[in-house]
Amino acid sequence: MTDFRKEIIAELKNLLKSNDAVFTVWEGGSAATGYLDDLSDLDLGVICKDDAVEEVFEQIENYLEKKYGIKTRFKMPEPSWHGHSQCFYILKNSPPLFYVDLLIEKLSAKNRFMEADRHGNSQIWFDKKSLMDPTPTPEEEIQKKGKKIYKNIKDSFPFLVMDAQKQILRKNKIDAFDLYFRVLSRLGVALNLKYRPHKYDFGLRYLYRDYPENELKFLENLLFVEDFIQLQSKLDIAVKRFNELTDELKADWDTE
Repeated sequence: MTDFRKEIIAELKNLLKSNDAVFTVWEGGSAATGYLDDLSDLDLGVICKDDAVEEVFEQIENYLEKKYGIKTRFKMPEPSWHGHSQCFYILKNSPPLFYVDLLIEKLSAKNRFMEADRHGNSQIWFDKKSLMDPTPTPEEEIQKKGKKIYKNIKDSFPFLVMDAQKQILRKNKIDAFDLYFRVLSRLGVALNLKYRPHKYDFGLRYLYRDYPENELKFLENLLFVEDFIQLQSKLDIAVKRFNELTDELKADWDTE
């Protein structure tokens, strides 16, 4: 852990622990999954009183501005897709590529992003009300969501492939490549259902943590297309693999 990271963690921990409206603070991301390195950002989760969310944002932002300077700030429009408040900060005086990802949850909120099977072993800074719950995702929830997304990708896939083939024939390179990578995205969901169904919605991120080496090499080969001429042949390979996978997964994920 870098000296910078140690410093900002120690200071934020003291700052938030002294706030009576803040109940729980933890570090997620690479610190939770065991992949922390010098390029890692600071993924911070906070639970506070329902009416104190903006107060906590203000407290943290004032500290960051005074100590490091805030270069760029992006607060997710609300309501956000996950139902919490989240803001990202790039600091003026910090290591290159470092940023703070701050997630603030109301005490009454659900969907805490604490499941160990999806988010790793959160590094708890403090937990005044014993709110941390790393219980893995219930199997019935994985099955329900997995079956829904299996049907979605399987039913929509032929249309996506046809659109990609049309754009290749038309020699519309930008549209063709865009659609090709959408095909790979669907392939990624199918592979997730095979190798890490609890992370079915993680797309192609962090594959090296969960996939066997042969699958990683296969995907790398599909992702790097040398030229437009090669695109059709790689599309054919991706389509063939997708169809094989959906047939293989049918017994576990098909609801029909």
